[in-house]
Amino acid sequence: MKKTMLVVLAALCVAALVPQTLSAGVGIKGGYSWSKFELKSSEPPPFTFGYLPAVVGGIYFDINLGLISIQPEVLYTRVGAKYEEGEDSLQYRSDYIQVPVLLKLNVIPAGPLRPFIAVGAYGAYLLKARGVMVVDGVTDTTDLGPEMQKYDYGAVGGAGLAFRLPGVSITVEGRYNLGLANIMKDPAAGNSIKNRSIMALVGIGF
Repeated sequence: MKKTMLVVLAALCVAALVPQTLSAGVGIKGGYSWSKFELKSSEPPPFTFGYLPAVVGGIYFDINLGLISIQPEVLYTRVGAKYEEGEDSLQYRSDYIQVPVLLKLNVIPAGPLRPFIAVGAYGAYLLKARGVMVVDGVTDTTDLGPEMQKYDYGAVGGAGLAFRLPGVSITVEGRYNLGLANIMKDPAAGNSIKNRSIMALVGIGF
């Protein structure tokens, strides 16, 4: 319930910034993400981490300016990384409310099929962070929140295709999130963790 209220509140704040004189639409968006943080350490890491899959979803606003459009979003997303060896595993899971703001170039601004490319930036607020270890079928969960920064930010880039139908728009897109903030709290010199993720998203706009 708390997560839902945070998403709604963030969405209302974004909506309040949209000028009423512009052509603007609203929609829902969801899909899948694969994340693996970039780790820099003075000591070699004990594991080689792989991608952590997770569901992502939220709402977006599309401010149409013709050839270009501005698209603020409010997404609930999980990032981190995982390590697996046989039946045992270790996962780092960080849940965020992420607010990307994208500048979209509508390559073909008219017609039923409209390809686009997008670039922008995001800010994110950490809801919770956990380490989840499974050894011999036993799960142990550790709260990592006190060790993590509450805020993250970074760059976003992607491309997709919009299908324009009467009264509705369906978008399919892929994007890459490049975290620029060191999300470790009080790291040792030379140590950093930065979020990285790939997203495949489908949106329905009205």
